[in-house]
Amino acid sequence: MRIGLIPESLGERLMLRSSRFPRPVFDVMGTMLLSRAVMAGVHFGVFERLAQEAKSADELAAEAGGDPHGMRLLLNALVACGYLTEHAGRYQNARLAADWLRADAPRAVADFVRFNYDQWNWIGHLEEFIQSGGALDIHERLNETEWRRYMLGLRDLARLAADEVGDKLKFPTAPRRLLDIGGGHCYYSIALCRRYPSLCATVVDLEPAARIGRELVEQAGLSSRIEFRTGHLAQAEFGKQHDAALLFNVLHHLDEETSRDTLRRVHAALAPGGRVVVGETFREEQARKEKEQLGSLMALFFGVTSRRETLEFEQVAGWAHAAGFARVQRQKLTAAPFSSLLIGIK
Repeated sequence: MRIGLIPESLGERLMLRSSRFPRPVFDVMGTMLLSRAVMAGVHFGVFERLAQEAKSADELAAEAGGDPHGMRLLLNALVACGYLTEHAGRYQNARLAADWLRADAPRAVADFVRFNYDQWNWIGHLEEFIQSGGALDIHERLNETEWRRYMLGLRDLARLAADEVGDKLKFPTAPRRLLDIGGGHCYYSIALCRRYPSLCATVVDLEPAARIGRELVEQAGLSSRIEFRTGHLAQAEFGKQHDAALLFNVLHHLDEETSRDTLRRVHAALAPGGRVVVGETFREEQARKEKEQLGSLMALFFGVTSRRETLEFEQVAGWAHAAGFARVQRQKLTAAPFSSLLIGIK
């Protein structure tokens, strides 16, 4: 998957191929403004305020406590980017916003967009990281408000794929015990507990994440079936005889030694036939690395935030085999095409 300009005519397609087209100008300016416009739309509640009826820029500015001129410029930008439509000076949500940015949308990602304000600040340390090698180590510096945005943002991403993940697990019998490592937002545990009435889950994460997770579990009415074990990954107790263990967006924060050790400990914590599920934005294998844009950009981001990088699937598969998993396979996710799964069976 790639990020880039989309030509809208034959002339523009030809122009993009020309060596005289100043692509760097569009790469840095266009993506920056598009990202920030969508973030501002969520920040000012534009998509929620338009959920029931069309409104003018003056009405939206008054409701949001903003400047009418600035609001009109934002709304027009969101129209041009496909998030809103406009007729006779009144704006309403386009399908893109209605499907993804309203709080009541089944696949809403508005919390992830809000979380992007923090990610925007993190990537501002890119040059410092490249010069000194000093990463932010975000898990050690987030305050309570930032932790909440972090967990709710990750919950939005989990919401995209949770049902599909459940389909791909293919348990031979109804599972009874789930281990969810680094799953502080608990969405996968909640979704699987709802799918399997016999299932109970143990979530392992840092205490700031678990505090938010407990709230979400209580809201879901599952406090009696989902427990928490808090602390750093290397010291946390995993327990025994789990039917499945989830490791979503965890390994890219760890060094190789800790990743290998974690997979060995997961293997020991599973019952015979138990499944480990690793969810990551896997970078393409070495031979194709130069063609794989998103994985390489995410590697740079993980470098800034935790001094690590995206992982190749075959690399993690090798660690899983070494940990004792006999059958390892890759499963693509259609609902979250930027991620895929490694599923190993004990």
